[in-house]
Amino acid sequence: MRIVDTHLHLVYLDKFTYPWLGGAPAINRQWDAPAYFAEAEGLGIETALHMEVDVAEREMEDESRFVLDHLHPRIGGAIAAARPEHVDFPAHLERFAQLKGVKGIRRILHTQPDELSQDELFAANLRRLTPLGLTFDLCVLARQLPIARQLVVKCPDVLFVLDHCGVPDIAGGGYDSWAEGISRIAELPNVAAKISGITAYAKPDWSLDDIRPYVEHVIDCFGWDRVVWGSDHPVVTLNADLTRWVAATKAIVSGASETEQAKLFHRNAERLYRLQSKATKRYGSILGLKPEAIAEYKRVHAAVWPKVLEQIKASHISNYSIYLREPENLLFAYFEYSGSDYAADMAAMAADPNTQEWWKLCMPMQAPLASKTEAEWWAGMEEVFHLD
Repeated sequence: MRIVDTHLHLVYLDKFTYPWLGGAPAINRQWDAPAYFAEAEGLGIETALHMEVDVAEREMEDESRFVLDHLHPRIGGAIAAARPEHVDFPAHLERFAQLKGVKGIRRILHTQPDELSQDELFAANLRRLTPLGLTFDLCVLARQLPIARQLVVKCPDVLFVLDHCGVPDIAGGGYDSWAEGISRIAELPNVAAKISGITAYAKPDWSLDDIRPYVEHVIDCFGWDRVVWGSDHPVVTLNADLTRWVAATKAIVSGASETEQAKLFHRNAERLYRLQSKATKRYGSILGLKPEAIAEYKRVHAAVWPKVLEQIKASHISNYSIYLREPENLLFAYFEYSGSDYAADMAAMAADPNTQEWWKLCMPMQAPLASKTEAEWWAGMEEVFHLD
């Protein structure tokens, strides 16, 4: 399952000022893109959105420009720091709108006075986001969820994304009041929720059972069409690490359908933040099938060898389907490729002994098209239309 990380913090102490990091010694160091993706790519994270890191106010715009200026090919966009409480916010917003790759803004609220987001200027400025196609990430404490709801009501056309499941106090057992706040804010259709960051609010020795009720309640309230996933890296390293958080999330949602999991891990993020996956490409191909082999071909494909399936996934192929059209006896194949070196991945598949045996089984049943190229077996097709 490919993953879009909607909440990646990158810290460059040599370039920016982070006043708050002085009070967070455990993560007060450099956290750069190459180090993150060295771990993330092995977990299936193909794209990440950079989340502003509360730099000094004078550096907010420079931070977004920096991360979007070819910092890493898998940075798919940025959620920029902004100050909607300021009268000059429209001028800042206009500059952000012209900066290719800014998908939304965030103003940290959980460390600010409750009154900040209740000012009419704040709401009026947020309403400016909609015509520009920008979102607003809500980062509030559990006790502030009713206040956040009031803000959302004032901005019915703005898309809000609630960070970190609404910051529940998992370590302190503050479930009931938090759960009520989540239920109430989820009633508003212009709010989505981010499954992220919650291990930082659990005890250091947290277990899956400790965090499961919180994740499940958020998904139950918002539904599978209004949830996205985020790492909150490097904050996640306070009580876990990226690998453990990915594994924990997958374990919690393992009972959901593949479609539901895909919505959480990448599809909703691509839709809500208007992302086009940089790595994913779609392929269609066509091949004939001998009439006398149709029954056998269906039989073997009803139980494809597990090792063959493993190799397909290892070659960064997903959403792989084969369709049969009778009486023309044509096979149509479709798959999505999310790797970075298609030729190398296809060569690795061709060299796999299990795949070679599978092809020996299937190829005698197939009838390649006369129009295929010399290098093809399945004849490639041109995509002429696509709608997500």
